[in-house]
Amino acid sequence: MGLTKLVLKRPVSTVLAILCLIVFGLSSVMKSPLELMPDMNMSMMIVMTVYAGASPDDVNELVTKPIEDRASTLSGLDTISSQSKENMSIVMLKYDYGTDMNDAYDDLKKQMDLAKAELPDDADDPIMLELNTSIMPNVIMAVSHGEDDDLYNYVNNNLVPEFEKLSSVAEVSLVGGAQKHIKVVLMPEKLKQYGVTMNSIAGDITGADLTYPAGDTEVGDQKLAVSTEQPFETMESLKDIPLTVSGGNIVYLGDVAEIYMGADDMESIARYKAENGVPEDIVALTVSKQQDAATLTVSKDVSKVVEQVTKLDPTLQITVVNDDKDSIMSSLSSVIETMILAIIISMVIIWLFFGDLKASLIVGSSIPVSILASLILMQLMGFSLNVITLSALVLGVGMMVDNSTVVLESCFRATDDTGFKEYSKAALTGTGVVYQSVIGSTLTTCVVFLPLAMLGGMTGMMFRPLGFTIVFCMTASLISAITVVPLCYMIYKPIERSSAPFSRPVEKMQAAYRNIMKKILKKRGLIMLASVLLLAFSFLLAKNLDTELMAEDDQGQITITAEVKPGMKIDKIDQIMKEIEGIVSQHPDVESYFTMAGSSGLSMSSDPNISVYLKKNRNMETDEVVKLWKQQLAGIPDTNITVEAYSQVSAMMGSDNDYTVELQSTNYDDLKAVSDKIAAQLSDRPELTKVHSSLENAASVVKVTVNPIKARAAGLTPAQIGGTLNNMLSGVTPTTMNINGDDVDVKVEYPKDRYKTLDQVESITLQTSSGKSVALTDVADIRFADSPASITRQDKQYRVTISGIYTENSTKETKGQLLTDVVMPNVSGTVSIAQNSQEESMATEFTALFQAIALAIFLVFVVMAAQFESPKFSIMVMTTIPFCLIGAFGLLWIADSAISMTSLLGFLMLVGTVVNNGILYVDTVNQYRRDMDLNTALIEAGATRLRPILMTTLTTVVSMVPMAMALGDSGSTTQGLALVNIGGLTASTILSLLMLPAYYSLMNGGGKKRVIISD
Repeated sequence: MGLTKLVLKRPVSTVLAILCLIVFGLSSVMKSPLELMPDMNMSMMIVMTVYAGASPDDVNELVTKPIEDRASTLSGLDTISSQSKENMSIVMLKYDYGTDMNDAYDDLKKQMDLAKAELPDDADDPIMLELNTSIMPNVIMAVSHGEDDDLYNYVNNNLVPEFEKLSSVAEVSLVGGAQKHIKVVLMPEKLKQYGVTMNSIAGDITGADLTYPAGDTEVGDQKLAVSTEQPFETMESLKDIPLTVSGGNIVYLGDVAEIYMGADDMESIARYKAENGVPEDIVALTVSKQQDAATLTVSKDVSKVVEQVTKLDPTLQITVVNDDKDSIMSSLSSVIETMILAIIISMVIIWLFFGDLKASLIVGSSIPVSILASLILMQLMGFSLNVITLSALVLGVGMMVDNSTVVLESCFRATDDTGFKEYSKAALTGTGVVYQSVIGSTLTTCVVFLPLAMLGGMTGMMFRPLGFTIVFCMTASLISAITVVPLCYMIYKPIERSSAPFSRPVEKMQAAYRNIMKKILKKRGLIMLASVLLLAFSFLLAKNLDTELMAEDDQGQITITAEVKPGMKIDKIDQIMKEIEGIVSQHPDVESYFTMAGSSGLSMSSDPNISVYLKKNRNMETDEVVKLWKQQLAGIPDTNITVEAYSQVSAMMGSDNDYTVELQSTNYDDLKAVSDKIAAQLSDRPELTKVHSSLENAASVVKVTVNPIKARAAGLTPAQIGGTLNNMLSGVTPTTMNINGDDVDVKVEYPKDRYKTLDQVESITLQTSSGKSVALTDVADIRFADSPASITRQDKQYRVTISGIYTENSTKETKGQLLTDVVMPNVSGTVSIAQNSQEESMATEFTALFQAIALAIFLVFVVMAAQFESPKFSIMVMTTIPFCLIGAFGLLWIADSAISMTSLLGFLMLVGTVVNNGILYVDTVNQYRRDMDLNTALIEAGATRLRPILMTTLTTVVSMVPMAMALGDSGSTTQGLALVNIGGLTASTILSLLMLPAYYSLMNGGGKKRVIISD
């Protein structure tokens, strides 16, 4: 109360303090970074290794397994998972939460340095990345250049360096186009004539292009370094490189090879179709930000570079296909609009009860003060302004109004006692009456978020900022309620009008409440039974609710991925993608799409995919378009197509909307046999369609198995044979040349048709260091074998995912029935059922939230017991907590919304908010019992507090309605939280007013005796 007295005595100083708060708050808004989601430190590392020309089998055996073995010695590891694809190994290391990732990186680097010696010579060095949201492309651009037929090299040499200069950029990648280089095409008959090999020629080119230090010499007073060099400035100069041949003869490179500028066959595809445009082949340029860089900063920096380079070259066309800035601004704008709407709704409700615009302004003035104070604290904590933190402010609006409304209503009641001329005394007295209640209710709301600060994992990273933000809001609203509200009440001198729209209805409700409670207090047992039955019914509703890790936000983007057989030619892949594009382009809601196949950047998927961007004003929801395309694209042959709505939530956490089951085994062949059998049986079930196994999309590959004994006897090693074969079939790049300021690779290769067939591969001859020729078939077995599209392992066990699409014949019990009827009977031996990664994450995060809710209930009990100085009253108020489940589960069921992390967070919030009305009621009963018998006190306390309880509940509930309607691009993310709070608060308010008196009566002798509570 001392603070309230000080404010009322020093109004000018208080106003100046509020002005300072406004200035600092606005400054915090300007300084805070804008992001879509909180920064997610996933405690995960990725090791990516390129092994060009290798099948998934070879990648798994020669690259993935050695890396797994080295990584398994690291401390703090939770799981090791890997994926071996054509040309690429991806090993993902998940660490225990709280692991210092800088130390983890250093330890991993040491192990990868050791692993390099165990990898094939022609495999690239492993690249280590810490997994976080920043490794995903933030800006994707489509580049075309009308006057340059060498688009890839133009972009790589002129544009990529400009973007790499930006301090906010971590990686720049290119997809599409054909990279031109200087081709040194060997003539096999000439090689045979002169007795030279591809490897010796590559070595001679490398040696001829080196700069050698030759010591130093003195010229006058100066000492000058001397070096020898033979620079190549033109393609013609390459022809004059002397080659090492037997017999001492001199042969030049031009004698045994054709040298010209050319390009390999297209290895990647990038195509873009703008709105009202036609599909155009382009080079895709993707930019990923540094982890500590703000997304909007990256977008701004990239835009400046684009503007500069297009000014210098008007023929250059750069189209921004996707910019994360747009989705961030759209999502945040919708959240801010929801917040403004919530503030307006709260002020309207206050006016409906009091009938005085000044009363609404008093409460309305406390809201921005509380929000600005919260923003200052958020900025000091280093929180960004994102969907989660701004949603916390939206939730805070309704709860902020609670304290101000209770104080304002108490001031009006005090005015009736003191007279309308003594507003300062009424402000002080009214605040004093509810001082303890608002402090207690604020504390109970705040303490429930304390467990969030101790949570680890995904839940803690995502929702800790939300918890802190609401605590900041509630603390600021408490201070505002006992300072700003009484000050404004004294200055504005509002008058409660009997003609207020809700005055007469509230009076009628109070009269009806008195009559109802007289009957209820006589039938307390029946009321208890009814409440328990309602609670049991709510749990029945909960059993029918779906569960999901987190609701996905609708960003109007769809990703279509085509899984193809390994080794499929790029021309065939292009044909498949064009067929998909034909179906996509016919949909009227499609604004643009972007096709990529192949990869030249580690951040890009190796599977062909199409990113589709829907129109803002579309006729169909994104999920409806996804369902339609799943049906339309299912008939395309030679590929397994996946269609998913894209969101940053799904990108971070994955998506699991259809049927999946995962199996694991230490034996690949056993796993393949069992998975094929299960997939075949699932295909016959009417509940599923388009059943697919991740191991079924196999293709034939040629296996060259070196016999080490025969190889050694011939003077060769398996590594030499493998390296020679790779060079002969794929070519080798011994050096680069600088032509017109651009670095151009020099590639030595055989003619395209030289080793095109299996017979030609079998005819390969190898040369030993002594010059002896050895037939490949003399030292190796050559055969056909099947290779899957990818090989997945977790903790050194092979894994397979069998998936399908639910049909209309499926029910909620379908997954369990399929597990019992099909999967389990076929699992035996080394094969077992693996826990689905989504289900595993869900179980982990849900368990953490349940523990947080349990701890929150205990903390609320402690706070209330301390406030009332009585555990009995604390337990009495806490009986309102389970009954909020009736409304929460009921509204989730009506809205057909799943139980998710956000809805469980809503239950956590309810623990702290539903008791507020109970605290206010019990506190009033205890005051009235000084002068009344128990039953009268119970009835009059409820009637007296009916209006403030209705006001606080309505302002909180109605202000959350826009959030519950999932307005805007990211509305779905927090919809469950709002639904749980609306349903829970509504049910608990009604039940608190009706059932708390019965509980109070039972625990205090049923009204048979009067209990005097001393001061």
